[in-house]
Parts: sequence; structure tokens; C-alpha cells
Amino acid sequence: MCLSSPIPGQTTNGKGGTNAPEVTATNGGPCSLGEGCSSRTNGDLKHRARHSKLDQATTEATEQHTKDDDNLGYKEENAVYKENNAKLDTKQQEATVNAEEEEEFKPQIRWPDLIAQTFLHSGALYGAYLLFYAKLYTFLWVVVTIWVSGIGITAGAHRLWSHKSYNASLALRILLAFAFSISGQRDAYTWALDHRIHHKFSETDADPHNAKRGFFFAHVGWLFLTPHPKVAAKRDVIDMSDLEADPVVMFQRKYNVPLFALCSIIIPVLVPWYFWQEDLWMSFWINFNMRFTWTLNVAFFVNSVAHMYGKRPYDKNIMSREAPIVSLLAMGEGWHNYHHVFPWDYKTGEFGSYTLNVTTGFIDLCARLGLASGRKVVSPDMIKRRAAKCGDGTRFLSDDYAHKDQVWGFGDRDLPREDIAELAKMQN
Repeated sequence: MCLSSPIPGQTTNGKGGTNAPEVTATNGGPCSLGEGCSSRTNGDLKHRARHSKLDQATTEATEQHTKDDDNLGYKEENAVYKENNAKLDTKQQEATVNAEEEEEFKPQIRWPDLIAQTFLHSGALYGAYLLFYAKLYTFLWVVVTIWVSGIGITAGAHRLWSHKSYNASLALRILLAFAFSISGQRDAYTWALDHRIHHKFSETDADPHNAKRGFFFAHVGWLFLTPHPKVAAKRDVIDMSDLEADPVVMFQRKYNVPLFALCSIIIPVLVPWYFWQEDLWMSFWINFNMRFTWTLNVAFFVNSVAHMYGKRPYDKNIMSREAPIVSLLAMGEGWHNYHHVFPWDYKTGEFGSYTLNVTTGFIDLCARLGLASGRKVVSPDMIKRRAAKCGDGTRFLSDDYAHKDQVWGFGDRDLPREDIAELAKMQN
């Protein structure tokens, strides 16, 4: 930091300049304090001491202010996530420090979760085989339940409850909570909590499905491995007061187990058996195992594929990518580089029609029906500024003036003058 006040020990001359103090050089160098400094007056030393104390106090105040500003994230009023500093008491801070000083974290297998995932995925393969022998209505029923549960994830747990990208009426929140319960991906509160942590601390040890730990871990391994201690620590400080004030979210959280049994198993399995006499055995493996596992893997493609494969037009410094195939499968959730840069945009993407963003179409329909409001977006200028500053350049390849600065070779009249001058020097 540059200060305009005179340096201690300097005197101001009559012309507005400063005269440097005379210091006798010693073995320690021209700025060392040696015998030559003993000739300074007591007034100079007192002034130096007072100035030193002032500098020290200013430095301490600046450091404290910096800590307050940087402690746990965003300070803007429109920030999507604000961590609750009040939840971090002294013991938690000490525990965090101790955890960082311990040996490298070694995850352990959570065997019940691994067994559950093995059952689900092996059963899904069997269900896919049985689907060839199922009735047509059963196939259509699977498609319907996948889409409905998908909307519960994308429009509900993700865009509404994780990111607050739009407002939903009570009726719509109840509908989304029911649809999300069909997906069986825990309760919406816990899902949103981990997702907020993922965005806030993406690609760090505090990220629940850190993509830097590999494709398999980001996709499914995080489900049956013990989480890093930093993940648990951040769960205590992320602000969830908005969801705690939502009775629909808290009801779904409180009764998650019976709702999972009813919405994800009983209803999907019994409807084909009761209404068109589908074999109950086939219905279970198709409408629970296969459907559940399909929805699970498509959702987790966002954590794995969309963090590793694709372009980064908005920020090349983060791992999240633009993955159109994931957007097609996950109802618009694959425009992930954009989404991590602008997580409050209810569309989760800049481009793309409803074909590659079905969830946006659903939210727009709900807005027309008066069920949704307050849809948050990003201005085109904000997008272009961020892409020009941080993107990999692919954002502008389709613009009208994308190639206005390009040249065909030496001799092109559009070659910059400074380049021509440097080339001339090199030739000489």
C-alpha cells in the first residue's frame, strides 16, 4: 500500500519534497540500525516508536478486517450462499485446525451403503432385461415416473431449494416434494445442503463429490465412502435457515423414510400390477431397481461427466464443463460451466432450447399458471464480461465479429502495428 505521508525520520523541504534521514552504513547494509543511528535525537526515536505502534495497530486492524471479509465467503446482499459464522464456535475452529494438521485422510468403506449400491445396480441390469418382456403400459409408466422424479430433482431440490433461483407457491412446493420423493435421493434438505457445499467449496476436500478425486468417486464412490472431515465441518456452517423456515421441506425431511417407501417403491411398483395386471415380480425390478438406478446415475453424470468432459466458455479455471449430452439426459443440468459461474440463474444455462432444458420449460409453464415467480436470470452483458475475462474463448466463436482480429499471415494489412515493428526488428 502506498502512503502519501512522509517516512519516519524524513524532513519536509521547502519545495514540498522530503529529505531522507542520514543513516551511517554498517555491516548490516545501508538500512541496518548500527552505531550510526545513535546520533538520532530522542524526539526522532519517540516519533519512530509512536509511528511503529500506529503501523502495528493499523496492520492488525487490516488483518482482522480481511479475515472478517474473507471468512467463509460471499458478502454481497444477493449472494446465494452465506455461511453462518455464529455456528462456528471456538471448539469447532480448534477441531478444524487439528484435523488439518493430522495425517492424510484415508476414506473407509461404508459397507451397508456399498451393499445397497451393489443391490441397486445389479438389480437394475436384471430389470432392464425384464423390460423386454413387460407390457407396453409398464414401459410408458417407467418413462413417466422417471420424468416426474427428474423434475422433482431439477426444478425442486436443485434450482428451487439449493439455489433459490425462483419462488414457488405452496401447491408447487408440495408437488415438487412429492416428485422428489419418487426419486428416492434422500430428503430435499440434505440434498440441498450437500449441493450448496459442493458449489461453495467445489473441487476441494470440502466438496462432497470432489471431481479431483477421480471419475468413479465423483460419480458414485462418494456414496459409500466416508466423507472427508472438512465436508462434515462445512455442513455445520452453511446457512440453511431459508429451508428450515419452509414447512414443506421440513415435513419431507421428517417423514423421509415412509415417504421413500410409499413414493419410490410402493406406488411405482403396485400401479402396473393393479391397473394392467403386470407381473408383480417384474414390476418390482423394473419400476424400482431399474428406474431408481437410472435416475441416480443420470443425476450423478452432472457430478462426473459434466466436471471432466466439455468446454469451459465462462471460466476456464474451474473443472465444471458444458456437456450437451448430460443436459439431454438430465433435463437441462449439463450446462455446468455456466451454472457454476452463475448458480442463481433459474435456466442453469445461457443457450439451448427446451429440448435440452426441459426443466426451464416446466418452470416457465408454472410461471404462466401463477405457480412460480421471481425467476432470476443473468444479463447478457454480465455473461460476455465474465466469458471474455475468464473463459476459454469458445463462447465467442459463433459471434458475428469472432474473427475480426484474425490475420491470414505476414503482409495482412490488419496485422497490429506493434507486431509489424517487432517483426521488422527481428528481420534486421
